[in-house]
Amino acid sequence: MRRKFVLITAAFSIAIFAAGCSKEKTAEANSQPTAEVKNVAIVKVSRSSIEDFYEATGTVKAKTTTQVSANMMGRIISFPTAEGDIVMRGQVLVEIDSSESKAQLAKAQAALKEAQASLIEVARSVDAANAGVRTAEANKHLAETTFGRYKELYKRQSASAQEFDEAQARLKAATSELDRAKANVQTILSKNRQINARIEQAKAEIANTKVYEGYSKIVSPVSGIVVKKFAESGSTAAPGTPLLAIEDNSQYQLEAAVEESRSKLIHVGNRVNIRIDAIGQGEFMGTVAQIMPTSDAASRSYTVKIDLPANPALKTGVYGMARFPIAQKEATTVPVTAIVQRGQLTGVYVLGADGKVNFRIVTTGKTSEGAVEILSGVSDGDEVATSDVERLSDGAKVR
Repeated sequence: MRRKFVLITAAFSIAIFAAGCSKEKTAEANSQPTAEVKNVAIVKVSRSSIEDFYEATGTVKAKTTTQVSANMMGRIISFPTAEGDIVMRGQVLVEIDSSESKAQLAKAQAALKEAQASLIEVARSVDAANAGVRTAEANKHLAETTFGRYKELYKRQSASAQEFDEAQARLKAATSELDRAKANVQTILSKNRQINARIEQAKAEIANTKVYEGYSKIVSPVSGIVVKKFAESGSTAAPGTPLLAIEDNSQYQLEAAVEESRSKLIHVGNRVNIRIDAIGQGEFMGTVAQIMPTSDAASRSYTVKIDLPANPALKTGVYGMARFPIAQKEATTVPVTAIVQRGQLTGVYVLGADGKVNFRIVTTGKTSEGAVEILSGVSDGDEVATSDVERLSDGAKVR
């Protein structure tokens, strides 16, 4: 019993001592001077006209994507390009085995040489045939003259019928010989035309083969970035089969999904505020380039394509937000510099009558041109701090 009494007395003494210490600490705390922050800008909350806008999410995509395919069949012997590589227009991307086309080219060149050699021989034959025509013409002329003389002599009975018949036969023979000589020239000229046709055909074959051989080296039709490969070295390329895809990385668009009810408010050429968190540059301006004519049946939305300014950080697939201006509206606003984030809480420092500020939680709306819409938390006429808010705390004196 005595032991229990001693323990109770000790506990009571400790409690009294602790209470005394607590009072001393409270007194010390109350005696500390209030924190004071000088030159803090104070603004009175008021209603003002701000821009109302409609927000739509979207995805960044390249304005143009080109699929590169082969124009010939063959084994790929070189494909050094990798996904993500930057390529320039005219750069060789893929090389296909062209041994078959080289053999065809050699064959066509040999046929051309053979035809050209034949043409030289034909040219000589033409010269000889023309000489034969000239000789036959001379013989015919002589035979005509001789026949004319014998004809006159025969009329005067100074030549026999046999001599007349012989002269007439020689004329017929000379005429036939001339016809044969001319026909021989036409035959040789026809052969000449055939050889010329063979030469033209061989030249065309050479040209086609060279073009076909040129297909063995596939060059980039555009400058951009390789985003997809569909084949590798050693595989077989076929005409029309894609080998890789290249995006024009100098022109990107944000494809935003806009609700049907809002689509009539948006027009081609409209300037739009764009925010893409992945590139970390805040908001920038884009231009509506195209509004797709049909809506998506599932989401009941139209796709709006917005041209974006050139930026090396842009990539296909990046998430973005578009803010389409709709109208002006009256709202309670504070400068964006007045907003304070405390973890998950959003608030402002409100000035009291005693010249001290206190943190007050607010609900914010839209942000436009440096002003934030306040939906709840403060009222018109309240005064809020708009500078040095990171230095402020509850109870800090600013006036």
